[in-house]
Amino acid sequence: RGLLDYEDLIGKTLALFRKTSAAWVLYKLDLGVNHVLVDEAQDTSPEQWEIIKTMVAEFAPGGSRPNVRRTLFAVGDEKQSIFSFQGAAPLEFAQNREHFRRLFTNTEVEFHSERLDYSFRSAAEVLEAVDTVFKRPEAFRGLTADPVWTVHQALPDAAPGEVEVWELTGPDQKDIDQEGWDAPFDTAGETSPAIKLGAKVGRTVRQWTAKGVQPGHILILVRQRGPFFEAVIRALKREGIAVAGADRLVLTEHIAVMDLLVLGDALLLPDDDLALATVLKSPLFGLNDEQLYTLAYDRKGPLRTVLRAQAADDPMFAAASAKLDSLDENARQFTPFAFYAHILGPLKGRADILVRLGVEASDPLDEFLNLALTYEQRETPSLQGFLNWIRAAQSEVKRDMELARDEVRVMTVHGAKGLEAKNVILVDTTTTRPEGAHPPRLLSLPLPNAPPGATGFVWGVAKTKDAGPMADARAKAIEAAKDEYRRLLYVGLTRAAERLVVCGTKGVNSEPEGCWHRLVLDALKPDSQEETDSDGQTVWRFRKIEAATRAEPSAPEPKIEVPGWLRLSAKAEKPKCRILRPSDTGEYEEHVTGASNRNLALRRGTLVHRLMQSLPDIPPERRAEAACRYLARNGKDFDEAARETMAQQTIALLSHPDFAALFAPGSRAEVSIAGKLDLPDGPVLVAGQIDRLVMTKGEVFIADYKTNRPAPGRIEDAPRGYIRQLAFYRAVLQKLYPSYKIRTALVWTEVPDLMEISGETMDVALAYHLGVKLP
Repeated sequence: RGLLDYEDLIGKTLALFRKTSAAWVLYKLDLGVNHVLVDEAQDTSPEQWEIIKTMVAEFAPGGSRPNVRRTLFAVGDEKQSIFSFQGAAPLEFAQNREHFRRLFTNTEVEFHSERLDYSFRSAAEVLEAVDTVFKRPEAFRGLTADPVWTVHQALPDAAPGEVEVWELTGPDQKDIDQEGWDAPFDTAGETSPAIKLGAKVGRTVRQWTAKGVQPGHILILVRQRGPFFEAVIRALKREGIAVAGADRLVLTEHIAVMDLLVLGDALLLPDDDLALATVLKSPLFGLNDEQLYTLAYDRKGPLRTVLRAQAADDPMFAAASAKLDSLDENARQFTPFAFYAHILGPLKGRADILVRLGVEASDPLDEFLNLALTYEQRETPSLQGFLNWIRAAQSEVKRDMELARDEVRVMTVHGAKGLEAKNVILVDTTTTRPEGAHPPRLLSLPLPNAPPGATGFVWGVAKTKDAGPMADARAKAIEAAKDEYRRLLYVGLTRAAERLVVCGTKGVNSEPEGCWHRLVLDALKPDSQEETDSDGQTVWRFRKIEAATRAEPSAPEPKIEVPGWLRLSAKAEKPKCRILRPSDTGEYEEHVTGASNRNLALRRGTLVHRLMQSLPDIPPERRAEAACRYLARNGKDFDEAARETMAQQTIALLSHPDFAALFAPGSRAEVSIAGKLDLPDGPVLVAGQIDRLVMTKGEVFIADYKTNRPAPGRIEDAPRGYIRQLAFYRAVLQKLYPSYKIRTALVWTEVPDLMEISGETMDVALAYHLGVKLP
């Protein structure tokens, strides 16, 4: 059984459009499409552009439906194209712009290409820094197909901003002199550049928040996830800063999920001492190092056996042993979802985990339970099978960073595309070479004797073995990666609204040529003030003052006249159609029940409605038994006598001869209804649900159940809201069945009694509510 991903759907759609036999599909599609909007057009792949061109082919003069106004609107910015791994081709945007320009030249169809230079996000200082960086050829290369420098304009009322570039943070001298066999191979020391810079970022953020900056207004961007990414998050937590945690993570690599998985390992294999020791140290059990040492050191048997033996001497050991025994029994009886839900819920495992790891552990725990439920729907539920399945799946959790939470966000520049923050720190600016950490392997080569644009692929081995076109293809791939690397810098810099900080780390050698930090510092340093911070490191504060360096003052630039409409608020448009739900027409609150315990009365009404919905489909001789079973399961709020009364009243109502038509074979319960009523003051959309409906020859009979206690004896005493509800249902059904007679009734379940309502009574109630009369 094959699965189609997004790229498969694109390819299949394009293949369909290219078939001659698909003309009928294109014809039907063209009839339903008048306007096409291509958003984020810089990230559109060549195949997607072919689909767009096919869809809008008939928009040109001479196409079908010439009298219909049809439009194509594409918005994009090549400078922000950073998704080449998804097939994005930034040059396609410019090429297709020229394609449509030529297509519509000298025709009656208008073609406009507009530049949007105003920034609605960033301060003038930030925008000027961006322009200064990308005016240098080494930074501008590959940014856009237009041979025009970037020019940004801030709004007149934009807040003032500032831009800082920090000196690169290097290793301590003792780390440089340390022998290789003495250096740890799997951890970063406290004096490593990444840890030191992470600590400095944490101190800086704490200083900002002490001055009133909200954590939610701070965004920290890295080039890629890794040790440096974790170092920044750890430093922020150490400073007591609210941080959102990683924006994306592999589920089985999160410490909370790892604790849950290793718990399963310890229960499935009791002799796995390492798994059990890990579980005992986790938040689920909470033993400390000394207690674990007491259990594990110089033990004479499995750790589980030692724990049981020492349970009598230590309350913590006794509680842990009892909990393990209980979980062992649960693991054999429960499904994986029920087992872990029991741990995280009734056993307070979630609360214990959040206390130690913070609220960011909530998302991985929720996704873990979702996967446990998914596994049970696909496979035979077993704990061993689930553990193998989830570890093999390598599921990834993506946290929604657009949620308005007052937490510092730490994420990659790719993940921050489309986001913004008042304060942005761009770190990790040197740890990856511009062409990427690894050389490209899959090289694209033009095919001889093939149509224009057709390419093939070859697997590139060692660079020294490149022959002929392979060397050119490798150089082209590396240059394309460097171009996207510079566009990624543009995206990172333009996330800042008011304050931008650029920093990074360095090793023993100098930073890579063309890295972000070098591109930014080389451009901004001539116009920056050099200072020394509290750590003794150099900080360059960008202050571009062109007027002081000019030999002669130039004439002021002409003031741009802002059109008056830009300062006007858009007029509120009257909705084309009002939406009205008959059950929301008012006057229900005081009529729900006359009982003193309102919640209990509402619960009673729900149970009776459910019985009246389901019992008609059950043979009469089995209804009493079915009603009692249902009420015993769901009516535990009531005593046995009350449940017996409810069952008897409901069965009496269903068997009453006056209601025979409502519950006859062919009648329906809980019928959804929707329609539009054209009233003198505009159309009204009506949506609701009819409790009972039956259609006979020439007649539609509808009823609404009401559980008022006591039930009114006259129609004049019935709440007007009830009558108006049926009046709206009747009005919609009259449009649906104009030749049928529509009968309506209120069914009082307490009595029981059926109160039929005349059409004249409903017309009066409806007109009173709307202030108009139905046509």
